[in-house]
Amino acid sequence: MRKRVKRYLINSIVIAFLITYALFTLIPIYWVFTTSIKSSKELVSFPPSLIPKSISFEHYKFVFTRTKLLRGIINSLIISGLATFISLVLSSLAGYAFSRFNFQGKKIILATILGLYLIPPLINVIPLFLMFNKLGLLNSRFGLVIAYQAMTLPLSTFLLRNYFDGIPVEIEEAALMDGCTRLEALRKVVLPLAVPGLSVAAIFSFIISWNEFVLALNFLFSDSLKTVQLVIMGFVKLYRIDWGALTAAMVIGMIPVLIFLIVAQRYLISGLLGGSTKY
Repeated sequence: MRKRVKRYLINSIVIAFLITYALFTLIPIYWVFTTSIKSSKELVSFPPSLIPKSISFEHYKFVFTRTKLLRGIINSLIISGLATFISLVLSSLAGYAFSRFNFQGKKIILATILGLYLIPPLINVIPLFLMFNKLGLLNSRFGLVIAYQAMTLPLSTFLLRNYFDGIPVEIEEAALMDGCTRLEALRKVVLPLAVPGLSVAAIFSFIISWNEFVLALNFLFSDSLKTVQLVIMGFVKLYRIDWGALTAAMVIGMIPVLIFLIVAQRYLISGLLGGSTKY
């Protein structure tokens, strides 16, 4: 009887926590969306209405026709997509090396890579700015892609290293006996088995690159190169905030990430849990 009561209390606490967490997560999203479809008059009314009295798409029309939001989305897609691709290629090779080979200083190097992920991007702004200025990489998409590797590579390497640990070595040995080289075994055997892990690394890399703001603010100067985050910041003025346009731009800016998550979500859970156990 006591065990049942204890189990019931634990389940109740967990459910209450999850409901509270979901509310804290979903309520801001709901507020942003409902604000974006309110009319300009309703936006300035007090007290603010929880449910829009009338639906208006004037703010969406404004951000599509009078701002450079679409250009910002295209820039973010190019930068985030290229940063994710480069991160996956490099982290696959690094994660495979850490998983399959034993070499001197392996644990120290891996710990250093993880330590780099814990460094806030703001600390890297000045040294990266000076280095990129000398290399001529400022105010370019490719320069920002290279800068984003400092944030995406460590996490992706750690995730893929753990996932490769769960793939039996015997499968690779069979491929090597059949005449495959190490790279061929990695490309034809290991990577197809590691698709869930690669999907998780791609999701994290894409989201980090898409949402990044500090490096983009300091490295991009031309309006034609600004990412979606910088374009959204433009709706926040010194003495006035255009809440309708701001929330409409935020909703539009979330759509590519949601689409990417929906496409890759079936691999998310298996990818996160795949490196925790071995076959």
